Amino acid sequence: MAELEHYLRPLYDYWYYSLIAGVFLLFAAKFVEKLSVAIFGFIIGINMLFPAIVERVPQIKEWLSNPTYYQISMVVFGVITAAVLYAIYKSITFIFGFLIVGALGYYIANFIIGYFGITLSFDPLYLYAGVAVVLGILGGIVTYKKSAEVIGILSILVGAGTISAVIIGFILKGDFSKVDEPFFSSVAIVIFLILVISGFVINFKKKKE
Repeated sequence: MAELEHYLRPLYDYWYYSLIAGVFLLFAAKFVEKLSVAIFGFIIGINMLFPAIVERVPQIKEWLSNPTYYQISMVVFGVITAAVLYAIYKSITFIFGFLIVGALGYYIANFIIGYFGITLSFDPLYLYAGVAVVLGILGGIVTYKKSAEVIGILSILVGAGTISAVIIGFILKGDFSKVDEPFFSSVAIVIFLILVISGFVINFKKKKE
């Protein structure tokens, strides 16, 4: 579960950004499609792309050893990513759906294998990648055809996941190495499901009104 911990860490460390974005995505994104895409971009930028770039480029990592510089650069990068997606999201809906759904598929497969302790006769990375590609393609096609509806649903899921990560982070006091323990992983799942149900109820209720 080391990879999962790697991506949960920034959500907790910068919880003030995460909570604002997560609450918006969970309860309001269905009604402002373009803005929700921008917030998706911000979350992806600060939690996935930026840490990956810093980790792989020693010069940048050294320059950003100062926490203040790191946070400022992270936010700027997140804003740039958000702006790019906001400007061209209609032309990349397939790619967007592919990446989001594919990533969810990858980590769901990762979680299931780790949680149940399933032993495979081959490298599990192949299974994770296969699930990610298949679900990613399906997600990309659906997102392309019905961007508004799918982005609304994804907003609820990503918002719930973001808020859940922050809550479980506070419960664990930042020690995400325990997140794969049955008790804490169960708590995380329950929190996530409660938030997802709440998001759907509130969004659909508002839609009917």
